[in-house]
Amino acid sequence: AKHVEMFRRWLTEVAEVDYDLHRYITPSYRTLFFEELPTVMNRLLTDASRENQAIASVTYNMVLEGVLAETGYHGFRRSLKQNGILPGICAGVELTARDESRHIRYGVFLLQRLLSEDDRIWEVIKTRMNEIFPLALAITPEYWENYDEDNPPFGQDMMEYVEFSASKFDSRMRVLERDRGKSMAEIEKAVIGDIEEDERVMDRDLKEVSR
Repeated sequence: AKHVEMFRRWLTEVAEVDYDLHRYITPSYRTLFFEELPTVMNRLLTDASRENQAIASVTYNMVLEGVLAETGYHGFRRSLKQNGILPGICAGVELTARDESRHIRYGVFLLQRLLSEDDRIWEVIKTRMNEIFPLALAITPEYWENYDEDNPPFGQDMMEYVEFSASKFDSRMRVLERDRGKSMAEIEKAVIGDIEEDERVMDRDLKEVSR
């Protein structure tokens, strides 16, 4: 809710946006956020089985937060810092991205716990990832269709963001594969190390985009 408030205040008070922004929503984005997400989340209200929890967490934490949000925040920081503009919203995005990494880590931990309880959940996770990751990967090219190839927004390279998205997908799956078959005590120990590594990576990424 605080993230929404930050972006809404910036749009209202700085950008002075008082019109409908739905025209910027791409087809894949609409499918993911307006169809897939509400479907899997609302299903938990009547059936919170391990399978449905895993499907919801893959959709929300692994893909929408872990791929799309992280790629978006990466794009914000790189575009704004490299061009030396809008330091206020850039600082807000950096703090939001730090929060987001913790949300994602919670989602990964939930999936680790579900796998520890029932290894059959692995197939549920893989199936769901394969269903919706192509939609997530399509969003960046869909946005880029609006720009001249030789004059991209903020001087950025579309493929960097596609590759960044794919790397986030791969890293989450590797963590889940690593911890299959482990006890909860082993998983909890590994998660502490993962959180510390997340913080180091965040600090490194912030330094890189500042150059």
